[in-house]
Amino acid sequence: MEMVAAPVVQRVAGKLGDIAWEKLQLLWNFKEDVQDIEGKMVDLQVTLSSADKHSRGTEDSPVQHWLKKYKFVAYDMEDALDELEADAMIWKHSPSKVKMFFSSINPLVVRITMSNKIRNIRVKLDKISEDQKKFTPLLLPTPTGQDNNKGQGETFIGERDEIEMVGREKEKNDILIKVSQKEGDQEISIIPVVGLGGMGKTTLAKSVYNDKQTLINFDVKAWVHVSEDFDLNKIVSDIICQVEGASPGNNVRLQYLKSRLDHILIDKIYLIVLDDLWEEGRSNLKDLMEMLQSGKKGSNVIVTTRNEKVASTLSNIHSSIFRTADPIKLEGMSIDECWSIMKPHNLGNAQLTELEDIGKEIAQLCHGVPLVAKALGYVMQKHCTRKEWLGIKNSNILDIKDGQKGILKGLLLSYYHMPPELKLCFMYCSMFPKGHDIDHDCLIQQWIALGFIQGTEEHLLQKIGTEYINELLGMSFLSILTSSTVSPTRIFKPTLRLRMHDMVHDLARHVAADEFSYTTSPTNIIAKRDMLNCHYYLLINQNEASSTYKSFPTKVRSLHSRGCDKMHLPKQAFSNTLCLRVLDLSGCHVKELASSIYKLKLLRYLDGSNLPISSLHKSLNRLLNLQTLILANTSLMILPTDIGLLQKLQYFDLSGCSNLHELPPSFGDLSTLLFLNLASCHELHKLPESFGKLCRLQFLNLSDCYKLHSLPESCCQLHDLIHLDLSDCHNLEKLPDCVDQLSKLEYLNMTSCSKVQMLPESICKLTMLKHLDLSFCVKLEYLPSSFGDLRLQRLDLEGCFFLGDLPDGIFSMSTLVHVETTFFTIPIYSKLNKLREKLNMKSPSRLHGGSGDLWSRIAEIEKTPCYELGIEGLESVKNLEGAEQAKLSNNSYLTRLIIGWDHPDFSEVGHAADATADKVVLEKLTPPRGLELLGLSGYMSMDLPKWMLDVSSYLPHLTMITLNGLVRCNHLPPLGRLPNLRALFLKGMPNIKSVGWEFYGDYGSCQKLRIIILDSMNSLEEWWTTRSSHEDGDFLIPNLHLLATKDCPKLKFLPYPPRSVSWLVVNSDHVLPEHGFGNLSSTTSPFFLAIEGASLSSEVWRRIHYLSSIEGLVLSTITGLRTLPEAIRCFRFLRKLVIECCEDLETLPEWLEDLSSLREILINYCQKLSSLPESIVRLTELKKLRIINCPDLSEKCRGEDKHKIAHIPEVEIE
Repeated sequence: MEMVAAPVVQRVAGKLGDIAWEKLQLLWNFKEDVQDIEGKMVDLQVTLSSADKHSRGTEDSPVQHWLKKYKFVAYDMEDALDELEADAMIWKHSPSKVKMFFSSINPLVVRITMSNKIRNIRVKLDKISEDQKKFTPLLLPTPTGQDNNKGQGETFIGERDEIEMVGREKEKNDILIKVSQKEGDQEISIIPVVGLGGMGKTTLAKSVYNDKQTLINFDVKAWVHVSEDFDLNKIVSDIICQVEGASPGNNVRLQYLKSRLDHILIDKIYLIVLDDLWEEGRSNLKDLMEMLQSGKKGSNVIVTTRNEKVASTLSNIHSSIFRTADPIKLEGMSIDECWSIMKPHNLGNAQLTELEDIGKEIAQLCHGVPLVAKALGYVMQKHCTRKEWLGIKNSNILDIKDGQKGILKGLLLSYYHMPPELKLCFMYCSMFPKGHDIDHDCLIQQWIALGFIQGTEEHLLQKIGTEYINELLGMSFLSILTSSTVSPTRIFKPTLRLRMHDMVHDLARHVAADEFSYTTSPTNIIAKRDMLNCHYYLLINQNEASSTYKSFPTKVRSLHSRGCDKMHLPKQAFSNTLCLRVLDLSGCHVKELASSIYKLKLLRYLDGSNLPISSLHKSLNRLLNLQTLILANTSLMILPTDIGLLQKLQYFDLSGCSNLHELPPSFGDLSTLLFLNLASCHELHKLPESFGKLCRLQFLNLSDCYKLHSLPESCCQLHDLIHLDLSDCHNLEKLPDCVDQLSKLEYLNMTSCSKVQMLPESICKLTMLKHLDLSFCVKLEYLPSSFGDLRLQRLDLEGCFFLGDLPDGIFSMSTLVHVETTFFTIPIYSKLNKLREKLNMKSPSRLHGGSGDLWSRIAEIEKTPCYELGIEGLESVKNLEGAEQAKLSNNSYLTRLIIGWDHPDFSEVGHAADATADKVVLEKLTPPRGLELLGLSGYMSMDLPKWMLDVSSYLPHLTMITLNGLVRCNHLPPLGRLPNLRALFLKGMPNIKSVGWEFYGDYGSCQKLRIIILDSMNSLEEWWTTRSSHEDGDFLIPNLHLLATKDCPKLKFLPYPPRSVSWLVVNSDHVLPEHGFGNLSSTTSPFFLAIEGASLSSEVWRRIHYLSSIEGLVLSTITGLRTLPEAIRCFRFLRKLVIECCEDLETLPEWLEDLSSLREILINYCQKLSSLPESIVRLTELKKLRIINCPDLSEKCRGEDKHKIAHIPEVEIE
């Protein structure tokens, strides 16, 4: 069946009409021919539209053959146009060597060859025009009343219809509650029911319509099947006809119908069902609602629709009379529910029991769609043998002849209703295998490459593509996939992954017909006819060592490979695929790109991600039409020096190229680039100065480029930049001072930029900035004074431990709606609380277990957006009644959850009954999958619930976890398996003695873990940081920014501790590295060390020389310290030294001058210290000295030792 001819022809005809002749000199020679072809295609437009509608449902007819021929002519015309444009561009922009390589692009040669092609196309089009006259009479519209298809699919309702409905009781009750509510009777309610074709919307509405409750509550009832063609006159006429039992007649004016309907509905409570509403237009829907406003308040309109956009438009129509309720969304049914629909009722119990196991497996094929269940059930009832049912189970849904019409009918209606360009976009989704994840951005880029999305401004094409995807999502033809992969923070969400329902996928393949072909074996050669007709080709599961492909369909426009790890592609594999626009080799394992690829002058999209290629041939610059280039996760070390010749490149993905160490100077010549992803290019240490020439760049991802020290000043020339991701750039020290020139910047992500200590004042001039993420910037000390000038909506300061205060100007941020904070000083908390109060930010919800209605309150919270929830006093929960209905896991809004018990005997081993109760309660409090922060305190059980033992499966988005006072717990759950864990806080867990490899799971590693805080872990003796006991094992905590240990006297990290940026060691001296860090690889190096509350032996002091890279040192409340230990002498980079509350300190050594980088010294409450060393005068970089509560030292510095500090610009003595 030919189902894409009309959209293909319409697209090509539109392309002919949009040709900018003045820009295509080479095409000018064929202007008359092309315009003549365009004229003929316009003349055939009416016939084309009629033929397309007439051919629906027919397999083999003259009209079908005509459509197919016309489609091929359109394809040939588009190929000719694109080839002309490519030749002109190559000739204009290429050096002479390339012109020699492409000898066929010589303008003289082009005129000759193209003249023949255009002439052949005209001849074919003349034949197409002549042929259409033979069947034009067949396409004449059917007279009124004679249309056999008119009303097909229309639903007629009688009061006594018996409605068979399975599995929709909850939805029915929800609607019955809505339609029977009396207290909200100020308005007429609109209740949308949304779902995929075949999901049971009409059946559900029928069940409500005929329910006894609705018979009692409503004075007037009417059911109208609206369908695709929105006709307001017809809708109103049908309502009148149903109520009065007589038609108002034909050709009646709308005003008359309105008057008559008003008379019927006035002072009446009505229930009207508008079944199968397709109309999206706001104006038409508003007119429809105005027709129904005469009813008495308390009336209801139930709308069934396949498209969420209809419901959205209804909710956006502002009216004092109508109120649109939240849509009732029909999801898929369970396997048991589908089986109850499918199972034959003509079988005895014994025979049914024998077949039930196969029947339930077949029920899985329905994927919860009642329509499919009914169609399959019909076939199964006709073939009630085990053999026949096994055949059904193993077949494709569309291969079942008896059920095909029933299965596809509803979905085909949705397809036929699409605009032409969306039909092609949907058809193209057949290229992806069933169950395959589809990348949102890549799908759009392929649509653009194939010309399905057209426009003169390239930067708008992505937006149009997003609108198309939203249309398909609204019709349930695509769904958003829930993934465990998340971006570094809440603010910056990952690229959407999409998936297509299997039944919808079957429809896409059905629509594509011979446009699409695939092969699973090199011996499975497609037929010669398909080789000629096929435009979209999929290679799948080529895992035989002998898999070699020498040729592909000659007219193919898109070619994908999936699961072809062992397939071999010879150099000339693509010599005959000159029409190729999209080439996806990401499913192969070839070590180099076939040389014939570089001759594909129409190629616009090339995906070589995951290939083991280390370099690209210089011939890449010949692909001048290339718009999208994806080389993610390859072994590339360098790019071709002249890559800047790719003047049409808009989308460039190099993420995960961990060996790529530089970008060539010509990179800045990619002047049309809109999207650039360099995430996880670990060896990239700088950007070229030409980078600023990427003047159209809108999206730049540099996350996890941890060798990048700075951004070139030229980056400030990226005036169109909207999104900048610098997360996990551990060595980035600052932003350019000219950052304010990025005037369109809306998103700035700097999470885990651990060396950034301050932001430039100029950042406050970014008036478009909406989202700023500074989480885990552990060195950040203060924010700019003008910070309040920003118009931020979201600000993330999570884990900024050294941030001392917030500027007062932050109270001017009237646009701020959300602030993320944890682990802050009292002054910051105080200001943030005042800010939240001023801006009326929503406070965290709090529940108490002793309230007696805990479970019902949790169920209530599920109905409203709740982002942060605290539940305390759980020791008081004695009753689990209602717990099954109160499922936290259903609360999709919840991101932060704190759960606590307060047992009276907290310090002792609790009673067994308490421990058992705690586990049961915690099991019932399974959090939602999207949770990001979890706090658990006072839990008495030794055992953890299942959801914590498999925490990475249940809570893959978790970024922070706090476990406090779990006094009986003797082992940690495998938290190291959490793929996004950034902060871990453990306190008061006396039974934890060791953290071993079980913490990480079989394959886990804490790649994103930035903060470990351990407090009062008195029994903890060892924490393993490698998977094996060998020193050369894989390091499992490579990127730690803060390691804080308090009262962990026995703790050792084995074989080495993490190479943390900051160390806070309080009464935990064995944490310091005993033998350094070995050869363990890490992206971080020590920067700050604080030692507090310890009496350290000379052996322990010796260990700190392994932290020689630190720039800040704090020694606090250390007993027995009479002078600075010799080990400190090696701290050549030390810039700040703080010594406080060291009561035994008597002298500072003369070797203090060796700390030549010192800029600041603070000495507080060291009362035995009486003088400074003479060598301090040689600390020429010293800028600040503060002496507090040191009476003898203060007196000396004011008197006889004053000369020692005369060179220091800022001296404070208190």
